[in-house]
Amino acid sequence: MLKFFLVGWACIGLGYDQKCVRVGSEVIFDTYEECNEYYKLVATELTSRDETIKLQFTCASSGVLEDLL
Repeated sequence: MLKFFLVGWACIGLGYDQKCVRVGSEVIFDTYEECNEYYKLVATELTSRDETIKLQFTCASSGVLEDLL
């Protein structure tokens, strides 16, 4: 059975002052849909606090991540 993880980039700031970090969720999801719902929740919460926060995430299957490691 595949498991899913949320991975991507989080950036704050504008222009040359923008700082980005690669991030990954430690939460394991059983389905892509659960992972995607969690992303929407996190994105809404963070972007509502600061409009300069930019997020770009995807839900990756554990099989894909194992192939990369």
